[in-house]
Amino acid sequence: MKSVFSILLWLTIFAASIAAQNTCGAELQTAPALLNLKLGMSPAEARNVFGKDLKIKNKRNGEYTFFQNFIERKAPNSLAGVRALYLRFFDGRLYQIEIFYEARDDWQTLADFTSALSAQWSFPVSLWSIEQGKARIDCGEFTLAADNVLNPRIELTNESDRAGVEAERKRKNG
Repeated sequence: MKSVFSILLWLTIFAASIAAQNTCGAELQTAPALLNLKLGMSPAEARNVFGKDLKIKNKRNGEYTFFQNFIERKAPNSLAGVRALYLRFFDGRLYQIEIFYEARDDWQTLADFTSALSAQWSFPVSLWSIEQGKARIDCGEFTLAADNVLNPRIELTNESDRAGVEAERKRKNG
């Protein structure tokens, strides 16, 4: 009877540790940096990362954006391997970073790409949920989304600010 109880206890502990590995539980300040950009940066701080050429446009309703693609011209050294970069700001804070990368031999599949990202950021690969060719990690305060449809793409979002943007859009549009 003791051995059965010991086995059940061990299995319970093992199952709990596996379940804990499948949740992110990270806070916003621990979100990964992408190209030296962190969620919550001001437009001025983002400009300091890339220099004065970063022209952030006032879109509407307190939203600011920056978009640049490197399809017809080569990316600067600070953005080597990047095909396009999209930054979204709300209330003076960077709330979403979206990066499209050049295709690479070691990122042939979405699994290759998410494995590489997991290794880079020390996230367990098991955190990614993959559905219909899109991968996602939900950490509560922030999410990571990835796909490899045309090129490898990653999107890091502050979910609270994204919800604020949506609420402001609804309020303005009636």
